[in-house]
Amino acid sequence: MSARTLALLRLWVLPLALTVLCALLQALHAAPLLRYQRGAIAHGQWWRLLTGNFVHLGWGHLAHDLLGLWLIWALFGRALTLRAWVALVLWDGLAIGLGLFAFSPTVHWYVGISAILYGIFTVGCLANLRTRPWYSGLLLAGMLALIGWSVLRGPLAAQDWGMDGPVLPIAHLYGATGAALFMLVRWGWISRRKAPHGEHDE
Repeated sequence: MSARTLALLRLWVLPLALTVLCALLQALHAAPLLRYQRGAIAHGQWWRLLTGNFVHLGWGHLAHDLLGLWLIWALFGRALTLRAWVALVLWDGLAIGLGLFAFSPTVHWYVGISAILYGIFTVGCLANLRTRPWYSGLLLAGMLALIGWSVLRGPLAAQDWGMDGPVLPIAHLYGATGAALFMLVRWGWISRRKAPHGEHDE
């Protein structure tokens, strides 16, 4: 296997793994056991805070989300290392679940990876702000405008395309917010690692 092929496999391994995971859980009808469900979480089923992001209402909902995943990955897949992307998915999945549990008491259940996709999009934009400020800034502003409109006025018709149930815009807000916090922590950690070198050079 050539180095180029290995590089491509490494680049696309995360969306491929998420696709296989979500499709397998859908085929196994795992949503009742894994979806975010407020009452079950309150009784100790804490795994649902994370796993609810990886189960879906139906195959239409799954196809809709996976199409978004692969399109977003084509834009931003090179923005971070594989390890950082995996960390983001886990961090953001928990942030979404915790956000719903702490701040959205009227949301009794939730499924789907779409909120994590908003997190991936947010991180991709933020990671490219230095090298492509106008492009990344406009994409980020457009995403924030879409989230704001959807939270205040309801989702656009295009957001409901191919879905098997209602869209939950507040989860998308938590996904974007969790991702922004992830980048702030990441930037702080990178700055701390570089600081001793900078002090030594001076």
